[in-house]
Amino acid sequence: MLSAVVKALSQLSDPPIRRVITLTLLLAILAIALLLALAWWLVGWLSGLQGLWGEAAQFGGILATIVVAWFTFPALSATIASLFSDDVVDAVEARYYPGKPPAKQVPIMASIWDGLKLAGLSLLINLVALPFLFVPPLYAVISWGVGGYLLGREYFEMVAFRRLSRPDAHHLLRQYRGRFTMAGVLIAIVLTIPIVNLIAPVIATAFMVHLAESVVNQRGIR
Repeated sequence: MLSAVVKALSQLSDPPIRRVITLTLLLAILAIALLLALAWWLVGWLSGLQGLWGEAAQFGGILATIVVAWFTFPALSATIASLFSDDVVDAVEARYYPGKPPAKQVPIMASIWDGLKLAGLSLLINLVALPFLFVPPLYAVISWGVGGYLLGREYFEMVAFRRLSRPDAHHLLRQYRGRFTMAGVLIAIVLTIPIVNLIAPVIATAFMVHLAESVVNQRGIR
């Protein structure tokens, strides 16, 4: 697993992956800018209230805008990055696993759905874990433990379905549940690191390609 992490990080400077990171960040920034503009308009509208209610509404609106932006930016990055996940997988395979036959074409709607699931999971896990931020053991169990189980499964399926039948992919997932859960825990931890979490979906995709490849080789499935 450590080898998979090192390989994923070492390839971030590759042109195809740099391109995905750049596009992901630019599109996420654009989406957040639109969201903030809408929130700012709402705060302006609320400023029409008088007295204490008006001040409370403005403060609450600004605070809500900051919180929404903080939590939705990584989720937006995950959604957008999933649209370019094939580019990341192709770059990893071209560098480390050349000579493989062409992968199955993933429909654009399936890619969007994968991204929405990952974004939804990331957002839900963060929101559920937030009240326990000052109780580290509970926060770790919810954010990293439960999140690791779910994220490990989702990232594995996103990569595996390109080359394996669904029964084979689900069989591998059951056989190596512990390994993929641990991989998901690592992904969940990275997703909680500010700044780094913006490119975490790209790192996670590359990481999971290596992990899936090692499992496939062990089981001799093609």
